[in-house]
Amino acid sequence: MNNQKILTMSLIMTSLLTIGILSNPTMAYSQMSNSVTITLGAADEGNFEPFSPAAIEVSPGSTVVWTNEDTTQHTVTADGTGSPAFDSGPIPPEMTWDNTFDSPGTFSYHCSIHPWMMGRVMVG
Repeated sequence: MNNQKILTMSLIMTSLLTIGILSNPTMAYSQMSNSVTITLGAADEGNFEPFSPAAIEVSPGSTVVWTNEDTTQHTVTADGTGSPAFDSGPIPPEMTWDNTFDSPGTFSYHCSIHPWMMGRVMVG
């Protein structure tokens, strides 16, 4: 590698460290993009990360977008009893659904079709 490339890479790494991206790349990406992927194979109970990332942190007023990259339908349904705070209904493969989170708090959710699929949105 020549000196120019080394210097460029060093500057990029320093910049990324300064803004915290390298300390937690998954959380940093989710904070910047506000996106969650429903992963391929998410319906399998053995899938340890059906929602990726499993937890996302956003600011109040942010919109989170879920993209279904699996081969079957899934939902994004708020946990709790009674009428949920949000419910996507069935999201077909290759489709998206979004929800805006105005209030601070932690919002746990699951797929109502595959209830072992769980995730969390932290708004603060």
